[in-house]
Amino acid sequence: MTSPVYGAQHSSPPVAGGGQGHAQPSYIGMLGAALVLVGSFLPWVKLSTEGLSETVKGNDGDGIITLVAAIAAIVLFGVGVAMRKAAVSAAGALPGLVALVFAVLNMVDKERLPTQQAEDKGADSDTIKEVLQGLDLSNSYGIYVVLIGALVTVAGGVLAYLRGRG
Repeated sequence: MTSPVYGAQHSSPPVAGGGQGHAQPSYIGMLGAALVLVGSFLPWVKLSTEGLSETVKGNDGDGIITLVAAIAAIVLFGVGVAMRKAAVSAAGALPGLVALVFAVLNMVDKERLPTQQAEDKGADSDTIKEVLQGLDLSNSYGIYVVLIGALVTVAGGVLAYLRGRG
């Protein structure tokens, strides 16, 4: 049996799924999730008619889901970096994917959020449909912030996974 030489540097074998190679993509994922979080409070839909306009914010409906998803992603990325576990960081892509789905749903169906808000105020569905037909609906900047943030979050999770494998 040999004894180690005093002062010798011994390299430790790489830990599967560990190390800090995934830290930078995790921080990118956290940045994307922060965008989702902020975008959840911003206007998602602009309603306008004859010179009048009003906006509906994300947190009046599905923005609550994107907000929770953003917080979950930030926690997963942060814990993954702290524990040096790429798999935990990579899991941050899943809530990012949830936010992405809800961003796309609300971009495609501009009536979704105003309908949710009106139903929460007690309006019946026939009245809501009638009122919305007389309005011009367009996506507002908040939904784009959520969409971009969700894409960055998913990309950060995928990159953390790929870097952690190596």
